[in-house]
Amino acid sequence: MIIALVNHYSNGNKAHFANKLGVTPQSISTWISRNTFDVDKIFANCEGISEWLLTGEGNMHKPNVEQKRATAERPTKTVADVETRPRIPLNAAAGALSVCLDGITANNCEQMPIIRAFTRYDFTIMVHGDSMEPEFLSGDELAGLYIQNTSFIQWGRSHILDTAQGIIVKYIYDNDDSIICKSENPRFADFNILKSEVYNIALVIGLIRRY
Repeated sequence: MIIALVNHYSNGNKAHFANKLGVTPQSISTWISRNTFDVDKIFANCEGISEWLLTGEGNMHKPNVEQKRATAERPTKTVADVETRPRIPLNAAAGALSVCLDGITANNCEQMPIIRAFTRYDFTIMVHGDSMEPEFLSGDELAGLYIQNTSFIQWGRSHILDTAQGIIVKYIYDNDDSIICKSENPRFADFNILKSEVYNIALVIGLIRRY
């Protein structure tokens, strides 16, 4: 029984346990060899000890003490521990995507907890307007994967472009020194943008839709 207490409170260190109770290490050794001990000292210095100390039955601690101990030992996540990705507003200034992807949080970019349902992505962005309806609705949150090598652009798919005119979401097609941008909604005409005016391109890899 004493050995169990030493292991529990002092990781098997008899001298440490003796110091906790205010007795000599020799006293602890004597208690162990004779299976006798100072009940009052243990009750006074080992908080929450149950009747187990007297009977050897049941749990070492009272139920409420065990619960408090488990709660205290449970690691607490802080905001810094939560993995996040920036949420970039669609009306962000030109170059905002570069700023966020470089690890410098722009003043108007929220840091949102990572969405585990998606594969790897670098940021999210909220859709505004109806140019990409019905593919994307206003209020949808798109997840974008930054394309570091333009040779991997999947032409014809929806992308997020950080341009000299701001951030846009379109289907894109290669056109020599420019990019053709197409909307899903036929009311919006196609337009070209020079590749030299595109700062970053990200592939749309998923969306969250709120009803």
